[in-house]
Amino acid sequence: MKKNGVYDFIFAGAGAATLQIIGQLLDDDNFATASILILERNSKKENDRTWCFWEPKENSSWNNAVVNSWDHITFASPEKILHESISPFAYKMIRSSKYYNSMAARIGQFPNVDMFFEEVNSFDENPDHVVVSTDNHNYKGTYFLNSILDWSVLKRQNNYPVLQQHFVGWYIKTGEACFDSKTATFMDFGVEQRGNTRFMYILPLSKNEALIEYTLFSKNQLKKAEYEREIRAYLTKKNIRNYIIEETEQGSIPMTCYPFSKHNTNRVLHIGSAGGWTKASTGFTFKFIERKAKKLIPFLRENKNMRLFEKRNRFWWYDLLFLDVLARYNHKGSFLFSRMFQRNNPVTILRFLDEKTSLREELRILRSFPVGLFIRQLLLRLVGAKH
Repeated sequence: MKKNGVYDFIFAGAGAATLQIIGQLLDDDNFATASILILERNSKKENDRTWCFWEPKENSSWNNAVVNSWDHITFASPEKILHESISPFAYKMIRSSKYYNSMAARIGQFPNVDMFFEEVNSFDENPDHVVVSTDNHNYKGTYFLNSILDWSVLKRQNNYPVLQQHFVGWYIKTGEACFDSKTATFMDFGVEQRGNTRFMYILPLSKNEALIEYTLFSKNQLKKAEYEREIRAYLTKKNIRNYIIEETEQGSIPMTCYPFSKHNTNRVLHIGSAGGWTKASTGFTFKFIERKAKKLIPFLRENKNMRLFEKRNRFWWYDLLFLDVLARYNHKGSFLFSRMFQRNNPVTILRFLDEKTSLREELRILRSFPVGLFIRQLLLRLVGAKH
């Protein structure tokens, strides 16, 4: 269905951003005959990540991929432990393989979508198309949507702090009931901070099964053995000794307000983490991708310049100041998150992180933090201080 050897859309990478956008394209009659090419270096057969998000409990958009959900969360710090209902929301979990497989089955029903397992090496924009090159082929597309993050772009600049949400997770099964299967542990700061922002994240799948993740918000990753040592110590502290590790996962998500959109051009759009579609202050991505994908479809209908797609809002500025503070005072993360959760309703916090609060609600949350610390960072930002 290519026109003169040119695809309408070429996607680099077959992760959440690509698949959500293609799902939206396939649902839109305006793109019924659009030719689509996906270039992915690996076949998506195994679980390579876990996505979590919150939404109204009754929402069913992702029910075919959700493997578990919780309507209560725990937030723990050395000073206080909070057990909170998040109704009307539910905190939901998707395993990537289930999502990949369901999308692969759906895409396979459309003859206008090609998927080749080739790694994109480069792309070159021309006035009326983009040439996308792999080791073996050159492909032409009217538009190129790139989800491959180039970390070197972030390392070459110092105007915006770059932290990582990095983690190692164990899926464990215990010999006895150890978990509250109705409650997800959002953050447990009851671990040594060691000059960083460090916490445990627990998603119980049953009373004796759970994903346990040791997570940091910091600049540099650790050796894998360090994450695993902390997980073992935490389990021992919780008197969980009789367990087997059924599966492991490891990852790193960029936390930055760097303006990825400045690399967009007339025919090239960077998407997913490569486009700044991750919530900079938390690392949450899945629902932000969904929101961006829904906005992108009407934009594509009008054949607009891709440079015009991204727009900043006030939440970008909130995230920027928070990351400025966290980058300079990485040891204060536990204190800052604890102040926010102890002084605000969790549902309001989730709506704030989802960028759906009113200005009045936002001011109430912002007053939870040390005003002087953030004013200092604002002044440093205004005078152009570097990171």
